[in-house]
Amino acid sequence: MRWLRFAVGLLIALTLHSLLDSFFPNALAFFNPYVILVVYYSMGGNVFGAIIAGVIAGLVQDAYSGAMFGLHAFALTVCAYAVASINSRLVLRGTLAFGACLVGAVIVNELVIYILVNILLKQKVEMFEQGMIVKTVFTCLFGMIVYLLLTLFLREEPIDATRRPAGW
Repeated sequence: MRWLRFAVGLLIALTLHSLLDSFFPNALAFFNPYVILVVYYSMGGNVFGAIIAGVIAGLVQDAYSGAMFGLHAFALTVCAYAVASINSRLVLRGTLAFGACLVGAVIVNELVIYILVNILLKQKVEMFEQGMIVKTVFTCLFGMIVYLLLTLFLREEPIDATRRPAGW
């Protein structure tokens, strides 16, 4: 069931990516629907599933964005692993926890991309700080709206918790 939700979410993110790219060519510099999808899936706490979801969403984003192939896949995998490992220990639930994880994931995603572009391509990213702030705000606002709509329509917590067993 969770993979079906992920596949539907990936199709919605891809459609949103295509529509934004065709009507507003630079809109994806200020908004990232794939981070919302990966954080939503990773909030369940399943680390392996979150890593696979990050790789798949990142490769789809790389294929349709024209960026260096694997750049977003690696960045989203790092975000998915971080959010899933935190949530497997703390079992964070609710809108505020989702928003905090989403803000952190957007910042980590942008930092990983910035570092990889500087190391691999030896290019300076112009206006990185301002772009990161704007992308964080817009992605978080849209992600919170999506989360609240899912909570309203599903009439339950949309994220199923899986907690890692404690001890040895």
